[in-house]
Amino acid sequence: MDRFILIFCIVCLSGQSFGTTTNLNSPTTPLTTLISSISPTSADSTTTQKPFWERDQFAWITPLFGDISDECREASNRYVDSLLAIVQPQSGKAIFPGIPPALQMFDSNGRLPMEGFLSDTIDLPIGICDLLGNIIKDCSYMLPSFLQNVNIKLPIGYNWNPGSYEECLVNEGIETKYCTVDMKGPDLGMGNNPFGRVQPKYETEFTRVNSLLSRYGNFRKSFKASNNSLTLNIFDLQHIKEFVGLLDKHADLSGKISDTEELLLLLGMSVYSALTQPRIGMCFPKACTAEDINKNYNNLTNKSFNIQGLDIPIDLKIQTRDPSCYTNDNRSGMPEKYPGVVIFFYILFSFIGALIIIGTAYDLYITFPTQKRKPDTLIPNFILCFSAYTNASRILSTESAGKDHLDCMNGIRFLSMTWVVEGHIFFAVFGGAIRNLGDVLGLMSGEGSLAFEAIINALPSVDSFFLMSGLLTTYILLKELDKAENNVTKHTITFIMYYVHRYLRITMTYALVIGVVIAVLPYLHYGPGWEYISTASSDCRKFWWQNLLYINTLVKNDEDNSCISVSWYLVDDMMFHFFSPIIIYPMYFSYRQSKRHLAGITYWFIALACFTFGVFYIAYTTHQSPTEVLKLPGLHTNYTYHVGFYFAPWTRYQAYLIGILAGYVLHHARGKDIKISEAINLISWQIAFLSAFAVVYGLHSAYTSQSMTLFSATMYNTFQRIAWNGALAWVIFSCVKGYGGIVNEFLSWSAFAPLSRLTFCTYLIHIEIQGMFASSVLSTFPNDFSYTLNVWYLIGQLFMSMSAAFILALCFESPCIRVEKLVMEAILSPFMPKKMALSDKNETVFKSGDFKENGPRNGKPLRET
Repeated sequence: MDRFILIFCIVCLSGQSFGTTTNLNSPTTPLTTLISSISPTSADSTTTQKPFWERDQFAWITPLFGDISDECREASNRYVDSLLAIVQPQSGKAIFPGIPPALQMFDSNGRLPMEGFLSDTIDLPIGICDLLGNIIKDCSYMLPSFLQNVNIKLPIGYNWNPGSYEECLVNEGIETKYCTVDMKGPDLGMGNNPFGRVQPKYETEFTRVNSLLSRYGNFRKSFKASNNSLTLNIFDLQHIKEFVGLLDKHADLSGKISDTEELLLLLGMSVYSALTQPRIGMCFPKACTAEDINKNYNNLTNKSFNIQGLDIPIDLKIQTRDPSCYTNDNRSGMPEKYPGVVIFFYILFSFIGALIIIGTAYDLYITFPTQKRKPDTLIPNFILCFSAYTNASRILSTESAGKDHLDCMNGIRFLSMTWVVEGHIFFAVFGGAIRNLGDVLGLMSGEGSLAFEAIINALPSVDSFFLMSGLLTTYILLKELDKAENNVTKHTITFIMYYVHRYLRITMTYALVIGVVIAVLPYLHYGPGWEYISTASSDCRKFWWQNLLYINTLVKNDEDNSCISVSWYLVDDMMFHFFSPIIIYPMYFSYRQSKRHLAGITYWFIALACFTFGVFYIAYTTHQSPTEVLKLPGLHTNYTYHVGFYFAPWTRYQAYLIGILAGYVLHHARGKDIKISEAINLISWQIAFLSAFAVVYGLHSAYTSQSMTLFSATMYNTFQRIAWNGALAWVIFSCVKGYGGIVNEFLSWSAFAPLSRLTFCTYLIHIEIQGMFASSVLSTFPNDFSYTLNVWYLIGQLFMSMSAAFILALCFESPCIRVEKLVMEAILSPFMPKKMALSDKNETVFKSGDFKENGPRNGKPLRET
């Protein structure tokens, strides 16, 4: 990469024979990218007979070259003719009334450079002799010391200009197509995709952000600018030519490099694109496909320098994709005719809506004005399952439960969910048209305060849900096993229901939310980045079965099959749930036989040690960075397995294992008074706090220095989940057993109860809501990132996500829970004693990160789910 950038500087030597110069600030710059500033005539030329444009130049804004379709070529030629007619009108031809359509089409194009382009720069020191030893013989003797090193300023400012989406598509005189065009330069050593494989949407949302940070970190760490070196701006052509002239004065470079100004500017844009990966909204003729556009740009950029007979390609790619292009009659990017699955879900949702109306009316009839006897037959009870009145009352209830209930987890669930939303909204905002890119990259590279680590290192928030899932799964399962005693039938039913109950509870709601992603969200709005939403719908239509079998992240695919952005979490959690009886049952039967905990706890420690060693081995041998966000220059992972390290169940099971142990301890401490001295309690809280603090904030020095040894990174990867979830497990245990103090009072606040019931649906839908916001709002205008703006977006997105979650819980989740319970009761009642039958007063809910145990305890009835 260093050699590549230096070529840019050396090419400027040929400017002595160019006969032309380019004024980047010229008001006559006609094209929509920096490359388009190329002009075949001198800016200060006195010749007035020849116009400042040539027809071939218009290929930068509409396809003219390459093996493009005849329809596209004809439409592009008409567009160019219309533009030329505006600035070179022919006598006798009528003037188009109002704004000419071609001018409106041209005006809607995004432009680079634009305001903010040079607002942020980064210094790239390069050694002349190290890079040009084969061109300048005896370089260290030929060149004086002040010429042997130079700092090149690379702009990293405003790099996304969406243009005007509306102006392009509402053109009445020309049929147009709006496309988002990506500009990519040479690889800087991290690859275009820093994750190295097909990404779930959870990652594709900030893959570009991660890639930018990787490059930024590489430059900051790998190169240290010298105050004694000359500093050149990569787009200050005159300054660069003066520097190359000095080089030529001491070392003859004439004739050693091709001399074309177009190549010079293309190379400059390639270097800029390599670091920032800019995106531009462009308006093309409707007849042109993405393939036509790409062929045209490939023809324009497929050039190379010749240095002493060696061809060095410029390596600049300007590309778009069909899903990134929209027309006025199809702004969402969805198929023109409704797919069959969309019609199916419309019918299903209509049927559910009818059941909600009927169920609510029936519920109100038997409830008001006087309480009537509830029906005891299947059909009326089935209809009542959809009552919006009862379901809303249950969701919004703030009624507190008995003292032994795990109420503190209500606050933990909601706060963890808020943390998840904040982490995602930061990347959603950052992934938009951010103008002060350098400032944000600086924040993410340690230049911000220590408190900012909680935003860029929000990943432990997900592990909190794995911990709570394992804890409550174990806590409830052990209770059911105790109730089964020595009855083989009861144990068999408990074991079967452990799997069936869990799968149905999660999958019914999950399937309906997938239906919303397929049939509802894509048609709600549109925007320059709506590809994210339409692609999600397409992926769900293709891979719904993999998602409902919870194997989508485990199956190798050439396409993204994640459907819903956070489906990887459901895969992991379902795998943990299915696998965990291997851990829980031996612990249960060991205690039952010996009435001692030693064997069971030892078995658990062996399991934890095995998975911990597995994480250590994978992280060390594949050179994993400590987090997905922190990509360090010295840690280039060689991990290539199709199941990503971040998503793999076997690298995350530690959190669930700690939850299993916590659930085991809480079960055996149920109803017992645990005596803990004040000193032990205080020390335990300090250890928990320091452990959690170290996990979240311990990487600040690595962000700041952009360095970390492989061993340190591996140890962080190996033990971070043990430390974080161990600390959280202590908080839960301490609060449940009465040693939480003010922390328990806060986490058990009754207002958290209804909010915690919405966390599952919030988790499912929040990234889709954020994606809609980013695709239709943030991608249409430039904005400057700030803490205030981020907090403002967080509040709005959290409210919108939880409002959408309430609708989903009211219409889908709560009815599904009640229908599943009703059906299971009907099926199992012949095989189960009455006291084991599922009922509203004794319900076990296995649900992703949102479990509640409802049943009598200490003689006090608990609230219903």
